[in-house]
Amino acid sequence: MKPSITGAGSLSRKLTAILLSTVMLMAGAADNSIYVDQTGSGATVTMTQDGYGNVIRGTANGDNTTNAVIYGDNNQVNISQVGSNNTLKLGIQSTTGNGQGNPTVNYSVTGNNANAVIDINANGQNTAESNTVNVTQTGNTASLKVGVIGNENSISATTAGGASNSVTANINGNNNTQNISMTGGGNNSATVNQGAGGATNGNSVGITAVGASNTFAITQDGGTQGNSVTIGGYAAGSALTGSSNSVAVTQNGSNDNTAAIGITGGSNTVSVYQGATTGVNNTANLKISGSTNSITVNQNKP
Repeated sequence: MKPSITGAGSLSRKLTAILLSTVMLMAGAADNSIYVDQTGSGATVTMTQDGYGNVIRGTANGDNTTNAVIYGDNNQVNISQVGSNNTLKLGIQSTTGNGQGNPTVNYSVTGNNANAVIDINANGQNTAESNTVNVTQTGNTASLKVGVIGNENSISATTAGGASNSVTANINGNNNTQNISMTGGGNNSATVNQGAGGATNGNSVGITAVGASNTFAITQDGGTQGNSVTIGGYAAGSALTGSSNSVAVTQNGSNDNTAAIGITGGSNTVSVYQGATTGVNNTANLKISGSTNSITVNQNKP
């Protein structure tokens, strides 16, 4: 079954598309695929798939490498996939944000070996603002890649109940927030790059995790306002619990970067680098509990 949706409309147009496909599992074959090409502002798009090898993509000819694209401002996208080997390729293109309409992407996936790509502002024009992306992954070996170009966007990713899951976020803009929670069997990884396309201000990253042999790598290239990272149990209500985890934080910029890291467990490796080109107002707060941990902090003014 290969449903598709295409459309065009104006700012006032409201589209609600509910696509539901339930097919009995067939070993070695994909059950459901959806091709999406939606144009128009104020759209609501809801897609639900239950089966094996579900696919949401941007071409109708079976090419799973091209993003499905939602064009327009203030759109709401809700996606649920249940089953193993799911694939999501989604691009959001907006012309302006300005905090209007709270554009949102909600994605839930349950099953092993899921592969998701969510590209906010796929046209590369730095105009995606005030978007909210909420992702929930349940299962093993799930991969999520999120790209955002714009300001005041919020990314939340939660992985639970599995091992060897990964989250990669590449963010370019000001006052963006990423919150990542990873629990399960271990060997999970989170990689966040903020300001990869140039110096950005006021961005924050928060990570909580429970498990062993997890890897977390955070890079922030900041401007005059600085950026912040909070990992684990330094802040009340958060946690990073487990052994043999690797945490690396790199912050560059003019000044005022902060890193707060709290870990409970043994044989963890923590590395913090904070560089400032003009000021020296970088702060690193660490609270580590456990044996045979390795901690390195380097603050300098080049």
